[in-house]
Amino acid sequence: DSSKSSRGRRFRNTARELIVRWRYRGHTGRLIRRHRALRSLDVQTSSIMHPLGLTIVALALVLFLRNVITQAWADIIAFWCDSTGIDVAVSMRPTPVGRIFSYSVPELRLASPLPGGETLALSFALVIAAMLIAYICLRRFLPVAYLVWAIGVIHLGAITLFYFSPTAFPYTIGAHVSGSLEVTLMLLMMVPLILMVAYYPLNFSLAKKVALTLFILMMVFLFAPHLYACHIVVMSFHSVLYMPILFAVFGALPIMVMIIAIYGWGMSWEQQRQ
Repeated sequence: DSSKSSRGRRFRNTARELIVRWRYRGHTGRLIRRHRALRSLDVQTSSIMHPLGLTIVALALVLFLRNVITQAWADIIAFWCDSTGIDVAVSMRPTPVGRIFSYSVPELRLASPLPGGETLALSFALVIAAMLIAYICLRRFLPVAYLVWAIGVIHLGAITLFYFSPTAFPYTIGAHVSGSLEVTLMLLMMVPLILMVAYYPLNFSLAKKVALTLFILMMVFLFAPHLYACHIVVMSFHSVLYMPILFAVFGALPIMVMIIAIYGWGMSWEQQRQ
């Protein structure tokens, strides 16, 4: 009985060691190293006043400056459109929320060119070539290949729509940019709420929490109008054929990735010592 119990303990210990060893190995057998933000992270909670106070102040700041932010976005987009020779009229559209709250969104009026036969043919050839190259050459980089194929499928759907029924496309460049900026403004308002759950409770100093909040808000504020100014330039010179890709892949997604990247950087900062 004692020998059986000893063998059972050795088996359990060996199995536990194998599980621990395999836990940090990828499918190729290589070691998966812990991200630097997690290596230096010592999860410790802070005072409850940090999450509540910072959230209220940051959200109040965004709400108070909401119309200043959207007006600055309209001015930046108008500047780049004028610099690139795009004829656009920019105005502010007030949007009420209930009876006591409202915000303004830039409203753009400009031409929305439809793709011609040559543009459709060239785009189709380029997409098929990119998907074949991804299938043949990127098998060792499957996430990149999947991304190329996802973009290709979206663009092939757009090409099919514009080939058979170009007038059925219901969106304009102005509506696309206005709606995207409105979503970005909502995202700015959500940033303090996200940080209230994911960052403020941790034991970072108050100065670091304020710095990370302001840095995220400032980067979104500066990045969004330049991103959608690029959308306007691409579609004004190459037609609205590219709107589905710009919306699905190069719209809110890169803004979210930027927020996550800055958040990961903030998580690598040194916490306060207890």
